[in-house]
Amino acid sequence: MRMCRKCGFPRRFARYFDWRSDGTILSTDFTHTWTRICFLELGELESILKELSDAIGVSIDRFIVEAHKNIGKVINANLPIRHIKRIPSNRLLRPQWFARALIRFASNLAAGLGDGRISVDEYRAGVSLVLRISDPCLYPMLVGSALGIYESVEEMPAAIAEYGIEDGDLVIRMRHARSRSESERRLFLEEPAPGVGPLSHERCTGCGAPLPASRELGWDVEKGVISNLVSGNREVVVGVESVNATLRELEKELGEEISSILFNAQKRFSTRRLELEQVVEARTFWDGYLADMALRGLGFPHRFTHEGSSISVEISNAYNQDLYAAKLSAAMEKLTGGSSVISWQRRERHMSEYTISEASRASS
Repeated sequence: MRMCRKCGFPRRFARYFDWRSDGTILSTDFTHTWTRICFLELGELESILKELSDAIGVSIDRFIVEAHKNIGKVINANLPIRHIKRIPSNRLLRPQWFARALIRFASNLAAGLGDGRISVDEYRAGVSLVLRISDPCLYPMLVGSALGIYESVEEMPAAIAEYGIEDGDLVIRMRHARSRSESERRLFLEEPAPGVGPLSHERCTGCGAPLPASRELGWDVEKGVISNLVSGNREVVVGVESVNATLRELEKELGEEISSILFNAQKRFSTRRLELEQVVEARTFWDGYLADMALRGLGFPHRFTHEGSSISVEISNAYNQDLYAAKLSAAMEKLTGGSSVISWQRRERHMSEYTISEASRASS
């Protein structure tokens, strides 16, 4: 993968990742298939999803796998390996060496997204595929994406997978299945709507990538790892709509308490991350905090009012309304040194209005 000589950002992603002025990032390719993405610390999403599973007493991996099949199909539409489906599915015309060569090519894209490095252990055309991923992360998401690509290439109605860690690698064993699950049929991805906002990013004159992103993020393409150059933590590119599809389905099956569990889990994680932050002046803190979330594609409020002991927010493009609000709640507590409460005036997928206040003042 070629990197920009001036800023070190991957040139492919500088071209196809569109940092919008409304605090979102859209990913596209020559097919012009749009997908909303964001950058998250690896431990953040893992921590929140684990807390959710522990709280409800049920593993949510199945929902994550099924939702990410759709992401895999979008990825496949943008890769040369999609053309393999024009070749009859038999071992003579689709030999194992050919599959390995194609996956090596696709592996560079996965590595650039921070998903590790993919290789083929075994391929039997029309029957099965075994993938190995070194330096893996977010296992159910990787499995779902792999299944989506596999289903697309083999042109089958469905595929199933068994997966686990072997010698430190994630090994995914996939084979044909007869039909899709009913929940998978409901795990559709919403179409992202590009917006316009007040933000602007200083851009690299060589590749056009936002310079704050190139200064903060570093790529080890050989390993398939993205690192935050400031914190040293690993980061990953996440499909926003696939995460929301997963959470939407969980709420349908398990109830609205899912939202409060997510809110509290995100708030706890964000509170831990803010412990070392130095706050000099509130307005400067909020400007930097909101700008950093926007740089990561998490969204940006079109109304934000800070009045000392409370903030008022109106936002239509949060990557997830509950998780975004939880990040603000944690930041509010960092500033005030006390607990906070949130009051929702409007709580919808594409528009929310709320106030976050100090708990002592809200109860008085």
